[in-house]
Amino acid sequence: MRRPILLLCLVLGLGTLTGCSGGGPYCDAIDDAKEPLTSFGKQTDAAFASYAKVTKDIAEVAPEDVKKEWQAIAKATGKVVVAHRKADFRLQDMKDEVKVNALSQQDIDRITAAHEAFNDTRSQRVAVVENVDDECGIDLSEK
Repeated sequence: MRRPILLLCLVLGLGTLTGCSGGGPYCDAIDDAKEPLTSFGKQTDAAFASYAKVTKDIAEVAPEDVKKEWQAIAKATGKVVVAHRKADFRLQDMKDEVKVNALSQQDIDRITAAHEAFNDTRSQRVAVVENVDDECGIDLSEK
């Protein structure tokens, strides 16, 4: 009778340890994406594209209480990437007045709308940073 109890304790103990260190698919996805999530401020095509991909991937495994927030962030980020690609205009060129002035009005409108939609996700971004800290113990806040 002792063996089943010992085995049960080992299994339960292992599950507890695994749960704390791994955190499941959501926390694993966050941990795997820490670099793009925390280096987002670089505002380059590569950084934004990477951020768009990882937010989409995370949205697929996010818990229900933050799934909509991750989806909104992923959608808005993806729109920024698409708008810049359609205009053949790199994010890192946003401060180059000559290149900005060379854009068509349609491209300017599309890029502006995409950036405004992304800026409108501020509350969702704050919510997911708090959730990731609470759920996974990972700090994604800007320092």
